[in-house]
Amino acid sequence: MPKPEDYSERKADIAGWPVTIVSYRLDGVYRTTIDNTDPGAWVVKAEGPSKAESEAKATQEATALLEKVKRSKPPTGCTSVPGF
Repeated sequence: MPKPEDYSERKADIAGWPVTIVSYRLDGVYRTTIDNTDPGAWVVKAEGPSKAESEAKATQEATALLEKVKRSKPPTGCTSVPGF
């Protein structure tokens, strides 16, 4: 079973949302996964012949999706969400 190579993981902001970007090479193909940092929900996955192309494709897709997400405050009096 082949093992991932050239693994990298970093935090970033896309469209105002904190995300984790994970990239690695497996069988000569670069794969990138972008997930929402909290709660860690998967947002997009992409593949490409190079790390830069794979990350660019994933970032473009994640930006398009996350720009559509509406931010709303919890209802007044809500105490279950920290900071509100």
